[in-house]
Amino acid sequence: MLLECDTLDLDWRGAPTEEPLKRPMAKSRDTQDTRAVEHDDRPRLSRREALSLLGLAGAAALPAWACSPTNNVIPLRISGSNTVYTYALELAKKFRERRSGAAFRLTGDGTSRGIKFAGEGEIQGLPANFTNRNKANLPEPPGGAPNSSNGERMDIGIASRGLLQAEREAYSSMVETPFAYDGIAVVTNRNVSVPNLTVDELRRIYAGTIRNWNEVRGPNAPIVVIARDTMAGTAEAWSELVMNGLPVMATTMISMAEDVPAAVTSMPNSIAYLALAQIDAMTMNSVSIETIAPTIENVASGRYPIKRPFIFVTAGRPTQPQAEFIDFAFSAEGQAVIRTVGAVPATRGGT
Repeated sequence: MLLECDTLDLDWRGAPTEEPLKRPMAKSRDTQDTRAVEHDDRPRLSRREALSLLGLAGAAALPAWACSPTNNVIPLRISGSNTVYTYALELAKKFRERRSGAAFRLTGDGTSRGIKFAGEGEIQGLPANFTNRNKANLPEPPGGAPNSSNGERMDIGIASRGLLQAEREAYSSMVETPFAYDGIAVVTNRNVSVPNLTVDELRRIYAGTIRNWNEVRGPNAPIVVIARDTMAGTAEAWSELVMNGLPVMATTMISMAEDVPAAVTSMPNSIAYLALAQIDAMTMNSVSIETIAPTIENVASGRYPIKRPFIFVTAGRPTQPQAEFIDFAFSAEGQAVIRTVGAVPATRGGT
């Protein structure tokens, strides 16, 4: 059921006013609410006026998750990379400790979709019955967060790679803000002991020209190649940083970032790539690249050769709510969150 917010608080951060507005409760379109409401002579914006000021005049109705029961605030809508989703979610949680009235809706729809949705200003082209593995609303609504749906507006895209040239051309006003850097780590099943590979060897393994571990100082066993699907920003970064345009010849394609560790752990003779924070020394072997170990320190120093940005993207110059959240990622608190989750914080306008 769709609900309409009768009035909307324009201060998305929940900053205190001299006296809270008294509002009627949100009501269903198909019912009538005849309860008396306390009269309030103070000027306030209608829902349509508020949406117009926020650039959302075309939204005739807001879904239930968009109407906070306490302050009717419109949530900041964030979508994109499933790898970056965890960072965005933890940043949003920490941000709400500073601004308790702030609201967020986050989903992991994949890097390419997140960039497209941000550029278009709304979600488009999702297949019927699309299901998000990663989704959250802050504050959490009754029944949990819903899946992404076509027609939802979009505020910030999150991506685990930089913009492609085609995306820059399609969204010429798009602003990208790198807020962290991550190394793409290479791992193998525990039954494979290959402590070091070169980038060229990785390229040939993933292109299918090296097929046995004994060709790269390993056991006599066929290589089981695990890769991410083409919608994943990590896969696109891998293609750019490792493959030099060669196609990936994978044994198994994995859609969700969080499924990669289980795959490489359960499949003997396998190799995979994943985010630095996903390395588990107890269940998999990590591989040095060009003799450089995949560590936060080596990514921060620039020595580790397979490094990619985590970025926020907006359709144009960030609005105040967008900018305030993005700025938070560069604060001491935000950078501490990024380190804790497992990446290297970026500096504003730098590396």
